[in-house]
Amino acid sequence: MVCVPLFIVITGFLMNKKTLCKKYYKGIIKTISIYLLASIVCLLFRTKYLQEEYSIKESILAILKFNASEYAWYVEMYIGLFLLIPFLNLIYNNLEGKKQKIALIGTLIFLTALPGVINIFKIEISEWWRRPSGNFEYDKIIPDWWKNIYPFTYYFIGCYFCEFKPKINKILNLILLTISIVIYGAFTYYRSYESTFVLGEWHFWGALPIVIMTILTFLLLYSINLNDISKSAKFVLKTISNLAFGAYLVSFIFDQLFYKILNENVLDVGEKMKYYFIIVPVILILSMLLSGFLNMVYYLCWKLCSKINLYKKNEWN
Repeated sequence: MVCVPLFIVITGFLMNKKTLCKKYYKGIIKTISIYLLASIVCLLFRTKYLQEEYSIKESILAILKFNASEYAWYVEMYIGLFLLIPFLNLIYNNLEGKKQKIALIGTLIFLTALPGVINIFKIEISEWWRRPSGNFEYDKIIPDWWKNIYPFTYYFIGCYFCEFKPKINKILNLILLTISIVIYGAFTYYRSYESTFVLGEWHFWGALPIVIMTILTFLLLYSINLNDISKSAKFVLKTISNLAFGAYLVSFIFDQLFYKILNENVLDVGEKMKYYFIIVPVILILSMLLSGFLNMVYYLCWKLCSKINLYKKNEWN
């Protein structure tokens, strides 16, 4: 659950100096191009393997609606975030000093993160506390209208980390991260007591437990000394980073293939866990390979377009 928030934090960390200019908007071209290529591949998979019917019109609409791939919701969110980044940077960079920037992040945490852990109880019913999974009606204690702008919270946290570079002892960081995971897991178990798994607001990306674990995970990763990493390891990490976006979108294909086989052959959930150590790496590798192919297609098309534009300019001159 910290993966999507981590990406947004990293976006804020890396893009907090971007300004409003024509060159900036060209930065979205690759993202949209990889999305279009991934969508086409996913639609082909849906029609050939899942036997779903898509006309040309329906395919175009699926791409425009961001549901050609099950995971394309992220693209819709990121496009909006990308367009707003120059303006978000104006807000952050024009605040005076550390205190005002902490106040901005604190305000956003109140608006986006706290509702997921405050507005999830039925206070006046004593029986509810014994078995919360039996009733899904909760009392609203604080405003929750703004909770869906949680990407802003993570983005500004990334901006703050870039500017002030807070540090925490690695051992203490690990202890706090472990404690937060245990508390989160225990609370999840409590909320699902005498029932199947209950999915609630406290599980969503913007909720306070996820914010805390995201911050601790980021600080832990950021504390790693790059000088201790070999060149080959850096190359692998850079390659994974470059392919991660496309891999995320096309992993829908391999999820459908492998988990379908697993679900048909292994019914017990506990038994399924044993196979995840095989299936997850296989899906990751295959998704990366397909993403690599899509990136190669993108770069070939980009070079071709560049040559055509250069040819046209020479013709004009």
